[in-house]
Amino acid sequence: MVKVNKLALSIGAALVMGAVGSTQAATTTTHTQKKVVELESQVAQLQQLVQQLSAQQQQQVAQQQQIAQQQQEQSVQLQQNAILALEKPNLAPKESSSKPGWMTLADGKTQLKLYGRVRAEVTYDLDNTNSSTNDIYNRTNKVPLNSDNTTKQVMNATAANSRLGLDLLRSTDYGDLKAKFEGDFMSSSYTNGAGGFRIRHAYVELGKWTVGQTNSPFVTDTPSIVDANGIMGSASLRPVQVRYTQPITKNQKLLVAIEGTTGKDVENGITTTKTLELDKNGNPVYVTKETTPTSGGSRLPTLSFQYAVNTPDKKGSLKAVGFLHENRVSTNNNNDIEKLAWGVGVGGKYDLTKNDTLFANYYHIVGDNRYMIYPNDAAYSVTSSGGNPQRINQTEMDAVFAGYTHKWNAQFRSSVLGGAIWNSKDSDYSKVASNFNSNAYNKSMYNVLVNTFFTPVKDFELGAEYTYGQRKTFTNKEGDYSRINFVAQYNF
Repeated sequence: MVKVNKLALSIGAALVMGAVGSTQAATTTTHTQKKVVELESQVAQLQQLVQQLSAQQQQQVAQQQQIAQQQQEQSVQLQQNAILALEKPNLAPKESSSKPGWMTLADGKTQLKLYGRVRAEVTYDLDNTNSSTNDIYNRTNKVPLNSDNTTKQVMNATAANSRLGLDLLRSTDYGDLKAKFEGDFMSSSYTNGAGGFRIRHAYVELGKWTVGQTNSPFVTDTPSIVDANGIMGSASLRPVQVRYTQPITKNQKLLVAIEGTTGKDVENGITTTKTLELDKNGNPVYVTKETTPTSGGSRLPTLSFQYAVNTPDKKGSLKAVGFLHENRVSTNNNNDIEKLAWGVGVGGKYDLTKNDTLFANYYHIVGDNRYMIYPNDAAYSVTSSGGNPQRINQTEMDAVFAGYTHKWNAQFRSSVLGGAIWNSKDSDYSKVASNFNSNAYNKSMYNVLVNTFFTPVKDFELGAEYTYGQRKTFTNKEGDYSRINFVAQYNF
């Protein structure tokens, strides 16, 4: 830039000298004088332009130096942060910004969500209290008969139906890996003071596969009621299973599962043994006696399925379900008998309006007492002679429930529901049970209930419910039952 200035000055000086020379040669010429003035003005403009270019260049150099310094500082800061991250890894869970309510674990890939409910409930039996006075469920199938003159007006309270659960989620090359673990404190006795932890759900899910303990595909939708077990005529079972889910369309899917079975659930039966004895007159007669059948153990898992479809407007849903499994009784390897147990059902719900919903369900089941809520005590009976199994007499029953739920406003909703189970009078089980002359075996059962829920604040609700039920035995004796339930529940 200094060289440019000198060059400009030299040119200017030469021009001036030339102009002076010309002036001296023609001092009397006015035109020459004007040229000199013009040349001097051009030299001044040229000098000003050179100065401006020099200032701009200096400013650009300063800006480039400032940018380079900032980049160097940023690079140093990034290096320092990386070193600190390696020296002190983040071990504590942190909130995931992508999924509200979830926590991201230390591996940075697995997310966790804690959920559950705190529940306190009170029951008051008005009539025919269950023989187990601390049973919090409405067991219409077990209520005393009206002729038994049992205790009335009994209160019971519990918080054992509170739940705690974890959801886990992690992305993999095969899709999201999901897991759930949930339990309550009902133990296995369902009493108010047990408090033992009981697993409800424990499974993993990857893609279309589910492995672990969760609801059977045979279970359909039911409305929420105050009684934590559910309405008679509905199904509830959470077996260990391997399940495959195949979407068909946007609103349709098919579920198929193989479920683990247990001898207690499947082979719960009644054995009748005929023995030859002498009557009071000394005549030989055959006497039928009840005993517990010898368990043979199921050789195959239960096969269950569900076809589910939703209406395009999402107002309605329908599920068709079924199952198959083996009933088996044996005294030894050379003496066993088997029969196929099966069941089918259909259930659905439909929103008439945004405030009104209808529910309905129907099941037909042969040789099983595991799936239904409040079933018969036995899935089958066994008739035998001389201690050798001869025949499995399976139950054959129908179950139905229907209900209506109305939302009065954002805080109040109410429901009216009814359910029933009855045994086919033509089934082998019914024919044998009719000959037992025992009040333990039910020919039919039903209950109806009405409830209301109040939600004063989000996730907290209060509920009250009245239930009336009746069971009728094969001896044509009846047991009526009425109860009031109250609940306070906070979901988190």
